[in-house]
Amino acid sequence: MNPSSPLPLHIDPQSNLPIFAQIRQQITWLIASGKLKPGDRLPTIRDLAEQIGVHMHTVRQAYHALEDDGLAETRPSRGTRVKPYNGKKAASAESASPSHTIGVLIPNIYSFYDPFLSGVEEVARRMGYMTIVCITRDNEELTLQSIRQLIAKKVDGIVSASTMSKFDEPPAVLSAGPPFIFADSPQFQANSILFDLDNAGFLGTSHLIEHGHKRIAFITAPLTWHNFNDAYKGYQRALTASNLDLEPDSVIQTLAYSLEDGYRAGLQLLGLNKPPKAVFVSGDLMAAGVVRALKESGKRIPQDVAVVSKDNIELAALMDPPLTTVNLPTYQMGVEAVNMLMRLISKKRLEKKRVVLESELVVRRSCGCNSDA
Repeated sequence: MNPSSPLPLHIDPQSNLPIFAQIRQQITWLIASGKLKPGDRLPTIRDLAEQIGVHMHTVRQAYHALEDDGLAETRPSRGTRVKPYNGKKAASAESASPSHTIGVLIPNIYSFYDPFLSGVEEVARRMGYMTIVCITRDNEELTLQSIRQLIAKKVDGIVSASTMSKFDEPPAVLSAGPPFIFADSPQFQANSILFDLDNAGFLGTSHLIEHGHKRIAFITAPLTWHNFNDAYKGYQRALTASNLDLEPDSVIQTLAYSLEDGYRAGLQLLGLNKPPKAVFVSGDLMAAGVVRALKESGKRIPQDVAVVSKDNIELAALMDPPLTTVNLPTYQMGVEAVNMLMRLISKKRLEKKRVVLESELVVRRSCGCNSDA
């Protein structure tokens, strides 16, 4: 934010919240949102008081509160400047009374997360909580910004679904905030609700092997994303159990996770010197893209190429042919995540700090079962 620009503050004289607290709260939000960055200079006390039409003492009180929160510091000749966001002080700066809100992070608006959000909302509402959903778009900085914003909004806890896939360790901001649940983030050992993705990869690949396939491709989002790497381990395990070779050229990693990424991966598969006649795709949305690429290239499914995936979103049953896939219980994950979060909010002991939900194969026609192949 340009130092000469007025701060976008709105003061409500009729509010029960004191005016200095309104100033403090809104500047805290600007810092948590990244609009005000470390080192930015806040307006002088006189300038801000004139801008929003309040007494200078009120602004001075707000600035002192921000300093106590660890969000600003005042030095002679340098004025009041923003400090790096300190979630711990911000989280404890005001009353400890609950807000009865929980934050939920998801990477995108994708049908895979619809049942998850339904499970979250059902339990949260029954417990008297409102949910705030943030979309992080598989972006690490946006994920961290969303966490800072939720802390600034004083949520009582946060559930993250798949948004931590690129993090090897919990971000430092989490140590300062409210209770946090990791969903679909297998790299974290505590406070985690997980799918058995290794088993998902194993089940899908083994099913293709049962159909007699000896060469099976694997299409996946980046294997540096922890929640995709586990499915790859299951794929490897299935090949090893049947004494089949893993062909490195047949393991195709996409740049991201989308239908178009699947489509491009499908074309890449067909461009191999001798393409395998079976493929496990690590996600139904990408599988839809793979199927489109295969069909546009004149390939029949499953006669020419058998396809198996994981997730079991609604689209899977509607595809032509219907997609054989491994069901991941996303609704149950939402329910379990909020139940675990509520125990942490209530400071109750967790019976399990890591819950793994079982996956199961849903057989349809894309693999060769019940087909005219």
